[in-house]
Amino acid sequence: MTEITSLVLGPLETNCYFLRDTETGDLVIFDPAWYEPALEQAVQKAGKGAVKGIVLTHCHFDHMMGAAQLKKLTGAPIWLPVQESGFPADPTLTLAYMVPGGLEPFEADGLLSVGKPLSFGFVSLRPIHTPGHTIGSHCFLIDDILVAGDTLFCGSVGRTDHPTGNTAMIMQSVRRLAALPGDYRVFPGHGPETTLERERRFNPYLQ
Repeated sequence: MTEITSLVLGPLETNCYFLRDTETGDLVIFDPAWYEPALEQAVQKAGKGAVKGIVLTHCHFDHMMGAAQLKKLTGAPIWLPVQESGFPADPTLTLAYMVPGGLEPFEADGLLSVGKPLSFGFVSLRPIHTPGHTIGSHCFLIDDILVAGDTLFCGSVGRTDHPTGNTAMIMQSVRRLAALPGDYRVFPGHGPETTLERERRFNPYLQ
């Protein structure tokens, strides 16, 4: 069984998620937005060795400013979308030019690709490529959980006016999510948790 908890980090109030296998304690951390004391304390409480993977839904600075330091703390590998493998070195793509001091560089240890489930310890993820907010944006299915990044929000979708954003693509992506069978708890990159069924009924972009 898996459980998910969140921290709201950084000036853009990004949701960083801890996905944990309740039997083993194995953890995957999604989108370490900022290396704040709350993030370090949560990792120390869980145990540094429990962190098996650091996964980025996409490569905007506000979802990965803490990635380099978190990797140093835990030794866990960083995974990011294959379509964005060159993003971390380019501040115009990560938007890190907006941040004093920029982004601390890091090397990706793995690249996300469609159709290849990922296992980190006892936690298994199904990645779904959902371009639109960025060219490599991904969502992840784990049991009844959908980690949505900046693709799908409660009542809205991600903006598409930054480099590699595309409005037609994000509309296709969220409609593919809406077509998934059954219901999921949706955990977006910003804002409150929702459900896929609620978004099907009330989100104007899914109509």
